[in-house]
Amino acid sequence: MTRIRLRIDFDRDRYIGHGRIELLELIGRHGSIAQAAKAMDMSYKRAWYLIDEFNSLFSEPLIARQHGGKGGGSASLTPFGVRLVEEYRAMETKAVSVFAEPIAFLESRLAAKAVAPARSAKSRKPGV
Repeated sequence: MTRIRLRIDFDRDRYIGHGRIELLELIGRHGSIAQAAKAMDMSYKRAWYLIDEFNSLFSEPLIARQHGGKGGGSASLTPFGVRLVEEYRAMETKAVSVFAEPIAFLESRLAAKAVAPARSAKSRKPGV
């Protein structure tokens, strides 16, 4: 399925992209940076670094954290974080509708996918 992934570069070092938005969505869904990181198959440290970096782009925070105790902490999107995700997804939807015709044209001219040949037992290395 063809899709458009939007990246907005504000300047050389500051941008919004699909992965950052997905991380925010997962934090909103799970209520936890750790669970969002796990859902994206990334380390908690990496997720926290990305959120910290993403937060620094704006004058308002994107997430609110509740420090953990015995049961652990939690995280939720701020109203601004929710709005940022909504606006980003709305821009993606608009892009798909604006570019539907050119995308259909390109899709109609895609080459057929090549099927990888099955490997014979002779060509396999022992233990593989």
